[in-house]
Amino acid sequence: MKQFLRITAAVLAAAFLFALTGCSGGSGAASFTWFVDTIPANLDPQVVSAAPDVIACENLYGGLVRKNADGEIVPNLCESWTVSPDGRTYTFAIKDGLTYTAAKGTATDYSITAEDFVFAFRRIFQAQTGSPYAVEFSAIENSAAVLDGTAALSTLGVSASGPLTLVFRLSEKDDNFLAKLTLPGAMPCDEEFFNSTRGTYGLTAKTTLSSGSFYLYNWTASGLFLRRDVSAPLIGSLRLVQNTGSTGKSAAQLIADEKCSAALDDTGEATALRAVSYSDTTWALLFNSAEGSVFENQALRQALAGIARENAAVPSSSLYTAAEGLVPAGLTVDGIAYRDTAGDPMPVIPDPRALYLEARQGMASSDFSGVTILLPKEAGLTELAEQINGAWQKDCSLFFSVEEVPQEEFDKRLAAGDYTIALAPICAEGGSVYQMLQQFTAESGGLTGYSDPLYTERLAESAQQTGRARCALLAECERQLLEGCTVVPLLGQQKRLLVADGIKGLVFDPFTPVLDLTYTTKN
Repeated sequence: MKQFLRITAAVLAAAFLFALTGCSGGSGAASFTWFVDTIPANLDPQVVSAAPDVIACENLYGGLVRKNADGEIVPNLCESWTVSPDGRTYTFAIKDGLTYTAAKGTATDYSITAEDFVFAFRRIFQAQTGSPYAVEFSAIENSAAVLDGTAALSTLGVSASGPLTLVFRLSEKDDNFLAKLTLPGAMPCDEEFFNSTRGTYGLTAKTTLSSGSFYLYNWTASGLFLRRDVSAPLIGSLRLVQNTGSTGKSAAQLIADEKCSAALDDTGEATALRAVSYSDTTWALLFNSAEGSVFENQALRQALAGIARENAAVPSSSLYTAAEGLVPAGLTVDGIAYRDTAGDPMPVIPDPRALYLEARQGMASSDFSGVTILLPKEAGLTELAEQINGAWQKDCSLFFSVEEVPQEEFDKRLAAGDYTIALAPICAEGGSVYQMLQQFTAESGGLTGYSDPLYTERLAESAQQTGRARCALLAECERQLLEGCTVVPLLGQQKRLLVADGIKGLVFDPFTPVLDLTYTTKN
């Protein structure tokens, strides 16, 4: 008998609804083209984390519920649901007669039942799965014990009380629980089919089954193509491809040329296209504080950080704003606006010049030999780096060379710790505050060489909390990280989705991310 387990999933940020145009598709329905950095490589909904993979899964799979074009949570694979008076028990009635669809739209005998959701959630809470969706569903009963192996899967607060009845039991109320059930990790997985794939589930067209309105039509090195059997005005096909023939063109121009139906833009150029602005990236100074580094000295970092913040002017482009913290405004935690709740985490450094003189005691000029400021080419922030460098020269008689390298080399050196100072973009992958802060733990790469047991402990504890309690712990981590000044937030980078006219009902969320065409139409 299939059994249902608890899942943890990243919280959905607010959905944005837009109108888009696309090229004509088959069967009288329109197609929609979206450029991705890399062709989706994994369609296993319980483990996907890369943006192209997540967007593919959002359209390929159906869940118990879904957000519609008005931003409301509505039934998807379920008929209805009830919530107990204390908000801790959710019971779903799953639609009868649902089946999975194979590649090319081929029908299958695999029916969708409550047990498929049970199996999907159990996969998430098995440590060997390595699911990124375990954090957000920590309110499910016994989830922490199951994940760490101290309790059996059968003790999780998820069960199938019949073929079409699914029950979640929470250890505490989670007001954002329904929204979390729209994430890929909460999509069903047939245990028999999964076992038949022998470790290749979701990695090939033959080992993938669709439970959503779209099915997998083709998956090659050229792109991933989804279709559904609908008539106009509904969008009938989704193409996830790379921009190989129009590199160098702006997002607005790509849409005007009908190369794509919508595009992300970070240029800030004037356009008449519909747009939504957001920020998931903070540009920060990173001091490599690994053992043996000159910047292992915290007082030195704090002094240079204070001077840098005083002298770092925000570029005149509309792309940037002054950073309010490491975590950008707009991100949410369990549906709560994190930045508003966490407050200002920036440390106060009253007299950085005096602090610098104190920190320099016992240090020789040779200790600073070889120090450079590393940044990506084409980032457009050379002037900012030179401003900071000039201030350090003026106030501290220190002058470092500015080293600009291609983005690929920059990423490799940052990951390897092969730098002394870097001006780097810190991104909130999937809009997750937790994952943004997790980059600075030893287990996740130890960015900047930062290592503090209290930081790691607080961050781990936040994964077991929900709502304001989780927000508070994450805010403590952010403040602790910034007080040490291995990370010095300077700028928030604004981005936007540009959309053409003609298509309505697209659900877009830049943080999860979501680009859901389930309800999308073209007039």
